[in-house]
Amino acid sequence: MRRVTLAALGAVLLVLGSGVAAVTLTGGSAGVSEAWVSDTGTSIGGNHHAVAAASVGDSGVVYAPISGRSGTGECRLAALHASNGSTMWEAAIPSANCTIHAVADPAVADFDGDGVREVLASSTTEELRAYHPTTGAVELSVPLTDYGYTRPAVVDLAGDGQREVVVVDVRGTVFSYAPDGTQLWRQNLTGTTYAPPVVDDLTGDGTAEFGVGLGTSTVAVFDAGGERVWEREAFGESVGWTASADLDDDGGAEFVVATTAGTVAAFDGATGETIWTRSLGPFAAVGGIGDGDGDGDPEVYATARDATLRALDGATGEVEWETTLTSESVQMTPPPSVGDLDGDGDLELVAPTNDGLVSVVDPADGSVVGTYEREAAIFTHATLADTDGDGADEVYVQYGDGRVVALRVDG
Repeated sequence: MRRVTLAALGAVLLVLGSGVAAVTLTGGSAGVSEAWVSDTGTSIGGNHHAVAAASVGDSGVVYAPISGRSGTGECRLAALHASNGSTMWEAAIPSANCTIHAVADPAVADFDGDGVREVLASSTTEELRAYHPTTGAVELSVPLTDYGYTRPAVVDLAGDGQREVVVVDVRGTVFSYAPDGTQLWRQNLTGTTYAPPVVDDLTGDGTAEFGVGLGTSTVAVFDAGGERVWEREAFGESVGWTASADLDDDGGAEFVVATTAGTVAAFDGATGETIWTRSLGPFAAVGGIGDGDGDGDPEVYATARDATLRALDGATGEVEWETTLTSESVQMTPPPSVGDLDGDGDLELVAPTNDGLVSVVDPADGSVVGTYEREAAIFTHATLADTDGDGADEVYVQYGDGRVVALRVDG
């Protein structure tokens, strides 16, 4: 058995993964059902990039970044029908570029203003591409300095109605491109980048900024011209995950980071000053932020290697509740996702664990209300999206063996 190391998460992964395995469904007050499992399995067990999902025209599509064994044709970006998981189209990565990092997290956005939301993803071909959402035709291809690891962003940073595509590659180089492929600006940061970027109104000026967290512990925020608004060090620790939200109701979002050493911290989005820190243990992770208990104040939902999910008070970082998601020994725990899974207007949490378990959690008190389990590892967060237009989010989980599982939650 061969091991692969993911620098973003430390020592991770069993390779040589399996195909479809046994499934267990349980539940508290929520019914969790498997809608489909995709036929996108690969010969490795280390797929660790999250899918994107969206309603495109009259149908839903799930975009799965598939990594595979080096030197093979397994690596590709696969567009799957959200209704049944069948393949709509695939964009292959050349076998010479096929690795465990072959395709980064994709994003779905209308980058060129034509009224159609394209899917954008970077890859080990050291470029960012935009594809037509239903045909896979390439509409944009721009160079990077290395392979991409995180999702790109389509955003009007200047607030002038002009879109730009902003992406950071694994080397820490930040690029901004116009829809026609013209490079608008570029900034070179020193250090690998594995954490997803933050795009939010961090300064409270009514326009968005682009924030990056690096493996060297640098946290940097850029404005529309590519100038650094501020830069800080995340306590000398590698940043593995990021999130943002207005935690103190001042009109500007805070920049929240989680480090592989275990620190979760909230930085003031305008100044970069530290608002609070909390130590959760190795491989801390953040993703979902929301007012899950209905008290009018947001919570930051965070995990760590210990497979404990915690709700942190957004203003202070104090722990409001904590829940152990699995009793199994795991290598890491992905961050939870927040959404409305049953269309009732209330939030739920979806929290995967490395052992293949997906838990639906009540964010009011941390109680687990439903679970799904498959005998394959999970290394990334779930993607929540209403792909069928019924007002409730569906759940899509990328498993380590390359297969995507679609879950429905009722009750």
